[in-house]
Amino acid sequence: MLVSFSVSNFRSFGEEQTLNMIASNKLTEHPNHLHPIDKTGKSILRAAVIYGANAAGKSNLVKAMSFAQNLIGGDERRLRVNDAFRFRSDLMTSPMSFEFRFLIQDRVFIYGFDVSGRGIKSEWLSVLEGSDEVLVFERMEDGSATLGEVLNETFPDDESIAQTLKLLAQLKLTRHQLLLNRVSTLPEETQGATLKSVTKWLTQDLIILNPDYRATDILDRLSDDDYLRKLAEAFLEKVGTGISGLDLVEEELPLEDLPGSNLKRYFPGRFRSDGLDDIRPKPDDPTRAIARRLLAKHPVGTISTLLPFSEESDGTKQLLHLMPLLAAGNLSTKVFVIDELDRSLHPLICWEFIRLFSETATGARKQLIVTTHEAHLLNQELLRRDEYWFVEKGPDQQSRLVPLSEYKIRNDLQIEKSYLQGRFGAIPVIGSMAEIENLLDDGKKGM
Repeated sequence: MLVSFSVSNFRSFGEEQTLNMIASNKLTEHPNHLHPIDKTGKSILRAAVIYGANAAGKSNLVKAMSFAQNLIGGDERRLRVNDAFRFRSDLMTSPMSFEFRFLIQDRVFIYGFDVSGRGIKSEWLSVLEGSDEVLVFERMEDGSATLGEVLNETFPDDESIAQTLKLLAQLKLTRHQLLLNRVSTLPEETQGATLKSVTKWLTQDLIILNPDYRATDILDRLSDDDYLRKLAEAFLEKVGTGISGLDLVEEELPLEDLPGSNLKRYFPGRFRSDGLDDIRPKPDDPTRAIARRLLAKHPVGTISTLLPFSEESDGTKQLLHLMPLLAAGNLSTKVFVIDELDRSLHPLICWEFIRLFSETATGARKQLIVTTHEAHLLNQELLRRDEYWFVEKGPDQQSRLVPLSEYKIRNDLQIEKSYLQGRFGAIPVIGSMAEIENLLDDGKKGM
């Protein structure tokens, strides 16, 4: 689970800002939204909803997570783009900085790095022991690395961690490669349990979805997972899409029936349209193909009509592609970060999606972090006050993160109304429209 994420000198974030998922001990509402951290007396929140005006920096926070994750995965091309904060000369020549704190089993790890277009400046991994940070490794700008002195004592159940890191430290890294990326390139059996779990959390368990996200494997999931299919059917029906069920149909085709000019488009992979239909080679017969299509059942009286799901509204498609997030149950350790959850979705559907994620599968180690403009979700019946965050850009063009829990408000306050009135900031400041009205009037005269 994500404990916190800090970023500085990236796009609209100048000075360091932190999204902190540690619950406030002063709040008692929605106790099922919490996951306790063993032996600390603290808990992690299962949700965070982030608000801000257009261009305030909400999406830049998501982009910062994505940037860091891509670099950990080995995508060094990102370093060629100047993403540093551009409104202060001292920051333009300083490195960008990213740090994740996250919970694996019952231990909190701290991983981060400083980077510029010229390469990695520093990189670090440590683990919390009580209130102390115990070093696992620290990578230097020249590609060398310093290892923790008590690795075997810190990880008594992982005999390979010290040896693996010692071997990796003997070979200097390129200036653009993270040490953790080099770890991920090793065969899994040689990584050791600790390093394997750290790289897995940062590259697989942290799932970042952009506004036009589509699950390219949704047909496979619906075909193989009866629970997901039943959940999707029930949810789509209950939220009024007009759909009562789903059908996945397959058709076998000879290759000559496919357009010859498009054969390379279909093979050796597959053709996708929103992930809702595809064509793939037949495994045991290379002269034939399997075409699959997802159909939606629309009942009218006692008769149901089947329509291609690809013809459904954008919002209905988006809901289907988000169903695997809800289906992630008690054993899930995923952190889902969604930029613009409300894209094409009705406010009431957004509400139910967040409510179901937060309040079902109690005790699950899964989290939902979303950005949105939908003020209807600002309601203490839905989430705790420390699960709401505001991003505001100041006169210095820097984005700053502030939790709602920093404001002294009553338990019964209508926070949606207060937000729209500007009490918490993070809304557009709209000036006089007189000049715009004059321009529009002048434009009419010239027509």
